[in-house]
Amino acid sequence: MSRHRNIRTRTFSDELDDYDYDQYGRSIDDDLSCISPSTANMYLYENNMNTFPESLEQQQQQQKPSDESDDMTNATIDSCIQFIRDTIGQTKSEEEILFALKQTDCNPELALNLLLSNDDRKEKEKQQQQQQQPKSTNIVPDSSKPPPTTTTNTKQQQQTPSSESNKKPENIESTAKKIVSNKMLETPDKLSTASSIPSSPISAKIIRQNIKQKSVEEIKKIYQQKRIDGQKMLLNLVIAGHVDAGKSTIMGHLLSLLGNVSKKHMHKNETEAKKLGKSSFMYAWVLDETDEERNRGITIDIGYHCFETKKRIVNILDAPGHRDFIPNMIQGTTKADVAMLVIDATKGEFESGFEAGGQTQEHILLLRSFGITQVAIVINKMDNIDFDQERYNQIVDKIRKFLKQVGFKDQSVEYIPCSGMTGDNLIELSKNPNFNWYNGPTVIDIIDNFTCSQRIVDKPFRMSINDLFKGQTSGIYLSGKIDYGYVELNQKLLILPVVEYGTVKNIIIDNQNQTEAFAGDFVYLNIVQSDGLEISIGNVICDILSPCTMATKFEARIVTFGTIGTPLINGSSLIIYSVCLNEVVTLTKLCSQLDKNKNEVIKKNPRLIGKNQAAIVQITTTKPICIETFENSKEYGRFVLRSEHFTMGTGIVTKILKTN
Repeated sequence: MSRHRNIRTRTFSDELDDYDYDQYGRSIDDDLSCISPSTANMYLYENNMNTFPESLEQQQQQQKPSDESDDMTNATIDSCIQFIRDTIGQTKSEEEILFALKQTDCNPELALNLLLSNDDRKEKEKQQQQQQQPKSTNIVPDSSKPPPTTTTNTKQQQQTPSSESNKKPENIESTAKKIVSNKMLETPDKLSTASSIPSSPISAKIIRQNIKQKSVEEIKKIYQQKRIDGQKMLLNLVIAGHVDAGKSTIMGHLLSLLGNVSKKHMHKNETEAKKLGKSSFMYAWVLDETDEERNRGITIDIGYHCFETKKRIVNILDAPGHRDFIPNMIQGTTKADVAMLVIDATKGEFESGFEAGGQTQEHILLLRSFGITQVAIVINKMDNIDFDQERYNQIVDKIRKFLKQVGFKDQSVEYIPCSGMTGDNLIELSKNPNFNWYNGPTVIDIIDNFTCSQRIVDKPFRMSINDLFKGQTSGIYLSGKIDYGYVELNQKLLILPVVEYGTVKNIIIDNQNQTEAFAGDFVYLNIVQSDGLEISIGNVICDILSPCTMATKFEARIVTFGTIGTPLINGSSLIIYSVCLNEVVTLTKLCSQLDKNKNEVIKKNPRLIGKNQAAIVQITTTKPICIETFENSKEYGRFVLRSEHFTMGTGIVTKILKTN
């Protein structure tokens, strides 16, 4: 899977010549003198669609849109009708649907609510009439009196409130409203007015009645056929370690030895690296593809690559080691099943990365905080110390003690000496006579022997958005790792907390189109019926019938690290990292201080929380976020707290709190 730029932070001014400005429905300040007045209004996008023409005379007075605009508006109406048909089937006529769209300014969700709420209203009126009728059937009505009649002001119901101040420049949506209005001028009054439409989006209760999903047994059967029977298991591997430890070089050389990188590509990397005087970076450039990464000589963003071994299909997540890019390292860790921690064996380099405030210890803490239990400790650059066994043993002893302190078990940790530059012990044992003291497994052997995590396919669908970009044809593409469940083509999904609905039109795994995807897969989902303007990284795509919990306040049990600069107090502002989410939060209450080992309350309502302490706290966010209790979801119930360049601690959500 290739990486894509974050559209939220993209600099548009640098790419004015080749970028489609209107692909997100936004206009730019540009010289429109070359555009005729009849078409200029098409480029003035407005989200509000408040006005309809009140009569045919007003329609004739307004400017006629271009043929291209007509095609787009007809397509807009067709998509709205299809959206409603997919939900309620053929229970409503096209005239009723068009009338509902007219009343709701071409908003398919509100139109659907209007159709369904009208059915509920009629049902209640019918029940009330039945209750008011006399029980005796022998009463003879007085024929001298005319029968009672009911009058309805159809003209009043067809009119939509409007004013001169609400009129907006003409655009595609307003043209769509005209077409709906033209078709519905003579439609009988079958629906209630738009004033009765609830302001909230379509409720899950309404959609639940019309969406069909596969049962858990069917999903497990498909998963068995597609992922287990005769297939290699999928392994998501994150590569962590201090900056310049050689993470990208090891994986680039490994991919080259396995034949995943062509000789032509490697020759190109070697030539370009020599021109810049960085010949040792030729293997690292297999994963570090951007110009900024190559010029600076460090990994900045998560590098993705997929390869196969004898037993596994491996997704590599090459994480940056520089302290400025710890958030990117966290994002890679949340997607991983197992980890490879790379250590620089060079004298002085190991000490600076592990003991003198480097990122080695911080990376180990983060791996443990996000549930990684299997780790391979790769002692790299053994060629720089002439394959010295004593130096290797010294490094292993220090690392093993620290791993035990943070909770790693000896049986879940492997240690491998190697050289990423020379290729010693990557896929074959080294033939160097100074390295004959090591007869253990190679790096590729360790990867093959990792135990794959259990894929939870029997839970409702969840995927935290890692990246998003505009599709070439229609809709948007949302990428990420599926945390729970199963997704298939044409499935309707809900995006939270922005509350947007969409339909899956394409699923891409490792540049191949698929008909379904399961928990653990890295995918691109092509979502239609959503413009993506409000969607951002960290939002969660979930099952409509079982949406993810949203909260602005929750209770958590946290443990602080020894690296925090200042104690935590009431009102401390921090950044929370959970799955792909990062959001500013505030500690609004310190409930109690706990004993780290016994988990017992030591002190209630402490004034502060210092280094290496545990506590129960209340956390408040500025806007709703998708989060679960740790008991219900380990992935969405654990988090890390950071402040500036320091990791303050880790925690788990114990309770979702209601806000006043």
